[in-house]
Amino acid sequence: MVALDLFTFGECLLRLTAPETLRLEQATTLDVHVAGAESNLAIALARLGKRVAWFSRLPSAPHGQLALNFIRQHGVDVSDVQRVSDGRMGLLFLERGVPPRPTRVWYDRADSAASKLQPSDLPTARLAESRWLHLTGITPALSNSCLATCHAALSCAREHGTKVSFDVNYRSLLWSPQQARETLTPFCQAADLVFIAARDAAVVFEVHGDAIVQAERLQQLWSGTVVVTDGERGAVGCSPSETVTCAAFPVQIVERLGAGDAFAAGVLCRLLEESPLSEALRFGAATAALKLSIRGDVALVTRGEVEALLTGGHAALQR
Repeated sequence: MVALDLFTFGECLLRLTAPETLRLEQATTLDVHVAGAESNLAIALARLGKRVAWFSRLPSAPHGQLALNFIRQHGVDVSDVQRVSDGRMGLLFLERGVPPRPTRVWYDRADSAASKLQPSDLPTARLAESRWLHLTGITPALSNSCLATCHAALSCAREHGTKVSFDVNYRSLLWSPQQARETLTPFCQAADLVFIAARDAAVVFEVHGDAIVQAERLQQLWSGTVVVTDGERGAVGCSPSETVTCAAFPVQIVERLGAGDAFAAGVLCRLLEESPLSEALRFGAATAALKLSIRGDVALVTRGEVEALLTGGHAALQR
């Protein structure tokens, strides 16, 4: 079996969205998208040419098959995914807003099939053969068993020399900042690479200041490489040896959801190729910019498109 570049796992949701800017109570139809931070990253990274496996538990019902088909069709290895007859699919309802009305999200994910993941479910042999393990702060928030599974995956990675990336990805609808800080700090300390939004650094870890200050302070606390994303202000990466910055690409935003996952996928793509942190951040920023122009949660882009944006900007993509 060919070794993997990256292994990841987590919950996959169906996102049900009111068309255009209709309120959910007005909608007579809902757009269906497959969503989930880990599967979003897996798809983006696979489309960039890496060998990626995603693991979860999905209901054996047709909507579970829909999600599995979508993830598989983009080149992600889903051979370890468990299909269960007694589980449900988590749902996310989205209502797009325009100023002054905000975009709003509602979850219906309690007791989903994925929330019942156990450490014994992990395909540890697959994880052990992977160069990187990617975890997010969403999965530990779903249940105690999911938290235990994340700890088991982390231990397995450390035992086999697999590098670990961790995206804090704080969700206020799942838990409080204090709960998240207490639970996620051990993952941040153990990871080789941590992604965190500037707002999460302030809200969850109470580290304030600009993104450079936040990245350098968190790197001191956690010891690995820390990447702080700050929307239109770009991103900052701080390793034990350097601090680098990266500007965001100008973009007409169509859909914000999934941009952070696309950014992380782009960064990991270049780090897998032993590129400098500065180049990895720029590749991630280009991947995220393209994602922001696409409906849905996933960066359905090619490596050629990312490289064209990096070398020639918007004009290069039109040729």
